[in-house]
Amino acid sequence: MVEAFSGAIPIWAAIHTPFTRTGAVDAEGIRSNVRRYLELGLTGVFCNGLMGEVWALTVAERRQVLETIVDEASGRLKVSVVVTATSIPETLEFGAHARAVGADSAVLMVPTSGPRSPFQQTAYFEYVCPRLEMPVVLFNAATAAGSALDPTVFARICDLPNLTLLKTTASAAENNALRDVARRGVAVSDPLEENFLGNYRDFGQRVLFADPEPYLYQVGAARPIADYIALLASGRTAEAETAAARLSEIRAVFNAWVMDPLRRGHMPGAAVKVWCDLIGMAGGSVRAPLTPLTEAECGRLRADLDRCGLFAA
Repeated sequence: MVEAFSGAIPIWAAIHTPFTRTGAVDAEGIRSNVRRYLELGLTGVFCNGLMGEVWALTVAERRQVLETIVDEASGRLKVSVVVTATSIPETLEFGAHARAVGADSAVLMVPTSGPRSPFQQTAYFEYVCPRLEMPVVLFNAATAAGSALDPTVFARICDLPNLTLLKTTASAAENNALRDVARRGVAVSDPLEENFLGNYRDFGQRVLFADPEPYLYQVGAARPIADYIALLASGRTAEAETAAARLSEIRAVFNAWVMDPLRRGHMPGAAVKVWCDLIGMAGGSVRAPLTPLTEAECGRLRADLDRCGLFAA
């Protein structure tokens, strides 16, 4: 996992879990999507998270999803998996399974309920991380109250030898406070693609541990994110800025259908899945309490994507 953050700029994506019309996990759809991620040249994927509707998956299904991805990837794609569960023993069991099947890293959600004072957060990570016995990524999913992770906690747990990266969706100021205390080479990634160039230039962010943008924006031979990030990595910053600016239209669509609802507390899984279906990936249905898009909404999303040229790729 640490090696993946050196040299070229790694691009990771948070992936959804496709379901069939009957609501079952679509294993063949997962395999097809893995092949797409490989075609796009992604470094890795982050599964069984919020975009993966983890709250709707059984224990067996969480394991099935991971096993299917790892099997199809066959070492060609790194795999990071959320292991956080309702109890620490269950979390460690998910970690043991991830380690056994060959996942590259385990993801721990920063607690937003239960014991969460700075002292208790520190105790939680200091207890769980060493027992996972594999590289660990923290996911700091900000709430309406702001960052769930206290910078003093993060500063201390950076000493944990298997902690490699923090994915944080907090405000710019809160993310900067976390960056300021990062130590021992622990990377900090704001997952929003539209913030990456500025974070690379101004704060030294050298990995994009992203949301779904890397597979939603890139279709066929058109790889605009990978292209401008490659320009950045080669020192051609002005060209990278010009190339990145061309994504403004598709970013506006992404914000309207995915990020804006998410910021209001409405999980956008249905829109992500329709978008995937429209670009030839396995999107599929959603599970309760999520509801599918209406026919009219599907038509509007398709029209939005058509206007920004996605289907011409």
